Amino acid sequence: MPILLGVTLVSYLGGRILQQHLAQKKAVKSVLACFLALTLACLLVCKYTAFFISCINQLLHHFGSGVSLTAPAFLLPIGISFFTLQAVSYLVDVASGKLPAEKNFLCYLLFMSFFPSVTSGPICRAPDLLPQFHTKQKADYRMIKHGCLQMLWGFFLKLVIADRIAPWVTFIYSDVHAYAGLPVWSAVLLYSFEIYADFAGYTHIALGAAELFGIRLPQNFNLPYLSLSMREFWRRWHISFSTWLRDYIYIPLGGSHCSKKRKYFNVMVTFAVSGFWHGAGLNFILWGLLHGFYQVAGGILTPVKEKINTLLHWKPQNKLRIVLSTLFTFCLVDFAWIFFRCGSVRQALSVIHAMTYSGGNSLMELVQAQFINGVPGFRLLLISILGVMILECLQHHYGRLYPKWLHWYPAAQWICVFALLMLVLVCGVYGPGFDAQSFIYAKF
Repeated sequence: MPILLGVTLVSYLGGRILQQHLAQKKAVKSVLACFLALTLACLLVCKYTAFFISCINQLLHHFGSGVSLTAPAFLLPIGISFFTLQAVSYLVDVASGKLPAEKNFLCYLLFMSFFPSVTSGPICRAPDLLPQFHTKQKADYRMIKHGCLQMLWGFFLKLVIADRIAPWVTFIYSDVHAYAGLPVWSAVLLYSFEIYADFAGYTHIALGAAELFGIRLPQNFNLPYLSLSMREFWRRWHISFSTWLRDYIYIPLGGSHCSKKRKYFNVMVTFAVSGFWHGAGLNFILWGLLHGFYQVAGGILTPVKEKINTLLHWKPQNKLRIVLSTLFTFCLVDFAWIFFRCGSVRQALSVIHAMTYSGGNSLMELVQAQFINGVPGFRLLLISILGVMILECLQHHYGRLYPKWLHWYPAAQWICVFALLMLVLVCGVYGPGFDAQSFIYAKF
């Protein structure tokens, strides 16, 4: 709370001072740089001090020095990465003249600390959210209904899918050498669905809770695993963060309005920042650079792909082309998640190595012994994932299901709601005897 209040106060004062110096370009740049440094200081100190000191110690050890620095222990405030980015975007927008500085401190404090999004996003922009706080918001029946449905769907994704997968992935990753082969493959594959169900579940809950107060937050996911390319994936995954990177890192570096080499450099820097934002570890940086490499390789190989499609007479709407592109993109994303999930690059390489040979344990024997509710629980999970995939495919090809769902008979609507509620209550992972799983992105 003190750090959130401090970042809010600094960025609020920074916005007011920037507003007074908008006519002086040099002064604006100096003031903006000063307040950006102050705003980012808490994030850098709390989250990255141990990482920087570890790097310094490794360099000292490499050059034969016996000196070893000790990193002070800091408690990482919940949501610091999210509300810091909101403050940064606010300062930059004020400095560029996109919006006037907020005069009402309480209104700005509400923008920075709005409870549905403060811990794990979505990352809100001041031009979108502040005007909603300046006017009286009234949640009508449609908004309340939609908000409750969003929250219910979010609880289903989190409690029925994500929290059922999490212990299994932790169990397999704890000793990949003992459970090599198919069990490791299952953990790697299921983690993709875990992180999606966990993060998308939180987002649905946050958006639904905000709607109950008449506030609309930005969408954060748009069927990302149905993307046909890595570029499209980042237009559909964590949208508020990817657009933040585009507007405040990629475009200021030059964006795509430059030479190809410079463009690819901008892409790599942007994704390196993305990885470093997620965590203070080389595994996160490598995860970001891997996604940057995917983008660069995709740009370089575009002419080759077009020639292959021409030779095969595959038009963009060709179904086989769409299926293969979707599967290939998912495999690339899934491979990169290994580095994201592991605690170090060495562990990630161990997981990849364990996928290349067979261990001595049968998958179903391990499932029966270690999976929540054994084989029946595993089957329930697979059915739930399949159900989500079918719904998302229908939503992708036939438009949004929710507006069409409103035109069903009320009895059919209530049957769907009651069935989903029963699934969450009966099949959700919660209660005595279960280790509650926090939201994955809450630690970032």
